[in-house]
Amino acid sequence: MEEQAHRQDLDLARRAVQGNEAAWRSLYDQSCQPLFNFLCYQVGNREVARDLLQETYLTGYESLSRYRGEGSLLSWLRTIALRKSLDWKRVLVRRIRHLRVLAREPRDPITQPGDARLDVESATFRRTLAKLSTRQRACLLLRELEELSFYEIATEIGCNEATARVHYHRARARMKTMLTEESASALADGMGGQQV
Repeated sequence: MEEQAHRQDLDLARRAVQGNEAAWRSLYDQSCQPLFNFLCYQVGNREVARDLLQETYLTGYESLSRYRGEGSLLSWLRTIALRKSLDWKRVLVRRIRHLRVLAREPRDPITQPGDARLDVESATFRRTLAKLSTRQRACLLLRELEELSFYEIATEIGCNEATARVHYHRARARMKTMLTEESASALADGMGGQQV
């Protein structure tokens, strides 16, 4: 029974590869909801899951001729979807690390040695980021989160590459200064306002 289902999936895939629109529609109808549910569970965000679902189908379309019918077509597509979700998570973690490095607090002699960092989700970080000019904030986020080149950033915000570099470096410097001041102020408040 399972073997027969795999043969049917292989036939469906072959027809889809040959450009049969009905086969593509059938493939999509059978797999869309299960793949979407799977991706929602993997990434925890419906919008991201929709984007990854589209990427899954694009990759599946490009590589469908390699499907050999050794498992179900849905399982084969789910493997692609899993890779897409893992890639997305790796990129997200890397972006968060970039922001955490940017948000690193200076070491305080009173605290234990270690790498104290601000939470990039914190109100302090968001408040500090909001104090930057619109262009500085855009350059900083496009560079740190999107990992765009300065040429790409310049194109995005409508300036030349040198100006994008200046905005980015000024934004980094201002963020570090403001976060340092914020952490010193919080430390003083925690000590009853005494200066260290």
